[in-house]
Amino acid sequence: MSIPSQKVSSSNKLIYQRLKQAIDLNLRRQIFIAACDDLCLRDCLAARLQAELAAESAGSDPRSRINYPRFVSLELDLSDPNPWASIAAWLTQHPPPQNRGSYSPLPGFQILGAEHLTRQSASVQWSFLSYLREIEANLQMCESTLLLWVSRPWLSSIEQSAPEFWHWRTGVFEFEGEPTPAKEDFGHFEDLGNSGDLRNLRDSGDFGNKLLMSSLSGQSPIPDEQYPISYPPSPGSDSKSVPLADDEQSPISHPPSPAPDSKSVQLADLVLAAASEDLEAENDATSEENFLPLQTLQYIELLQEHQCCSEALALAYHGLGNYYRDRILGGDVSEQNLTIAIRAIEQVIAYLEVDSNSQQNQPLTEECARLIAQLTENLTQYAQESNSLPPISDLLNDLGTLYWMLSRDRTQHNASDPVSCLERSIALYLEGLNRTNAETVPQTRVRLNKNLGIASADLARYRDKTENLQHAVAAYQQALLDLDPAVEPQQYAAAQNNLATAYWNLAQDGEPIVYLKSAIAAYTQALSCYSPEREPLNYAGVQNNLGTACWNLAQHEPSEPLLVRAISAYREALKYRTRELVPAAAAATYNNLGTAYWHLANQFQQKQARTESLQQAITAYEAALDIAAEIDRTKLTFDALAARNNLGLAHYQLATDPDFAANKVAQTSHLEAALHHQLQVCAEWGQNLNDKGLTYGDKLNLQAAANSQAADSRQTALSYIVKTIRAFYSECGLPGQNLALSKVPGDLLPEILRRL
Repeated sequence: MSIPSQKVSSSNKLIYQRLKQAIDLNLRRQIFIAACDDLCLRDCLAARLQAELAAESAGSDPRSRINYPRFVSLELDLSDPNPWASIAAWLTQHPPPQNRGSYSPLPGFQILGAEHLTRQSASVQWSFLSYLREIEANLQMCESTLLLWVSRPWLSSIEQSAPEFWHWRTGVFEFEGEPTPAKEDFGHFEDLGNSGDLRNLRDSGDFGNKLLMSSLSGQSPIPDEQYPISYPPSPGSDSKSVPLADDEQSPISHPPSPAPDSKSVQLADLVLAAASEDLEAENDATSEENFLPLQTLQYIELLQEHQCCSEALALAYHGLGNYYRDRILGGDVSEQNLTIAIRAIEQVIAYLEVDSNSQQNQPLTEECARLIAQLTENLTQYAQESNSLPPISDLLNDLGTLYWMLSRDRTQHNASDPVSCLERSIALYLEGLNRTNAETVPQTRVRLNKNLGIASADLARYRDKTENLQHAVAAYQQALLDLDPAVEPQQYAAAQNNLATAYWNLAQDGEPIVYLKSAIAAYTQALSCYSPEREPLNYAGVQNNLGTACWNLAQHEPSEPLLVRAISAYREALKYRTRELVPAAAAATYNNLGTAYWHLANQFQQKQARTESLQQAITAYEAALDIAAEIDRTKLTFDALAARNNLGLAHYQLATDPDFAANKVAQTSHLEAALHHQLQVCAEWGQNLNDKGLTYGDKLNLQAAANSQAADSRQTALSYIVKTIRAFYSECGLPGQNLALSKVPGDLLPEILRRL
């Protein structure tokens, strides 16, 4: 094929180089799609690709002297557009040489001419897509690379009408360029009527000179989660607790694969997709480390081709998994990285469990050993230092943790079901515990039991709350049996904190007194091992938890000492939970402190002490709201409107306290403050009600429920306003009432006056 002359833009050159680099990997079953509307440009790129690959093949190792093509161009047969049949026919006419060895793999194929299908009948168009949908039945034949050239309308049609082929794609490369003029009749497809999946086979519009970057997507889902200490909700809030994850745990996967070959193909697709994104993000400043996964794939390919021992393959996959595990631990917790790490560890387990007498356990040939040694010289520590494998129980722990992390991925691209991920995580942890024995180091059992507790507690959020929380309690208790607080104080404290949080959650559904006392005991044990100097935030977090548990128990067993203990714990937490360091956490603890003081004032104390506690509650609520005003509301773990309402209520109670009767100035000041906060609450509830009224369609039922709740809350706020205005009249007479009414917005006056 002659090489047409065509000026190629810089962006197209970049995309071309990425396509050529992907084909150069020589991996099996790579399925690429290249979209280009400019036929002259397409011919130029296709011809250059074939010529350059052939030239590289000829100049490679002398043992590649066998005259067998590296890359073949085939025209689609428009009478029977079956690309698989075209490839089979070529291989029949050009059988591979018997002595080609490992240096002459099967050639790659590029299929041209799909754009001419737009001038064919609907049945021919339909048959082409039907052939593409049969990809799985033809994969055994298609061991080498396949590159399908199409126009953009056909690219869209393949995605919509041949999902099986689209699912198996390794990458899509879109070149910029104007569509070829009308003589090729682009964008005017025959009217296909009721032709099923072909209903989308029309040109979707102008493709112009828009810059399009290549994108390897493969079969991977495309794209965080810190491991915070778990905090029970603030008093009266619906916040959920988050367990403290094990610092030593690494991440992810599905159960061991019974078919390593098919899984390895899917894993290669995922790695290619991730590597392409990394290379695109790096642009010209590509890090050498980004090529490691691709080199490892080549290493694995050689091992599989020569049917090397399963342990060698397990080591290779372990190196690949370690690479993505370290990326995850470094903060890149994307679904893509999690999935690749999961699949890699699955492969490790699968190969470790291969029967030692199976055919895959053939020893390395001398030539294969030399090739692999030469290849691994270029690999980094992930492959070179993975010369030993951890115990199967540790691998199962890693796999379970990766599934747990996948269950917590809340990005819009994540299609994983959190319940199924948690179920898989729990099953893997249990399997890991079953694989332990008397010789297993205690740290392994501790990790497995702690992580089992975390996953069980998470599953309790979705179903069978009591049962799963009881499983979590049992797991944490087992972990504590293997932990010595004198040797591992941090691990012991973390396990006690998580155990206490599980008890706290159990107390919300039944037997509150028993479970809350157990929670308080566990939190106290955790505090005995946390050092505020070394771990100030963890120490402060447990103090906050302890205060909430004491406050909660005081609601079931009224006790002044319990509330005093809660206040002391909150104040201790605030020594380290400062607004400068952790503003959202500080605001939540101030809100908790205000609530504890409010209950203390209203349940137990004499008048003077009651007044002091109400003033302390006001100070704490003001601090919480002051901090909350400076940060993003989505970061708050308590209801700021409820805190403002409580602040207004505390001012109202102080103003109506008999001790204030002789001090009209202070009394009026507190009434004005109460009215100010109540009006703010009412205004914000009204705004929420109006905002929710903007939703449509399927949200209507949810909107009605939310609006009903907002309306009820607004009515409650209005009733507080009326009570405060009446207090103005009662304590300050008609001038006081007029003063209060002058502060009420005009839109609220009619409703307020009716209630008065």
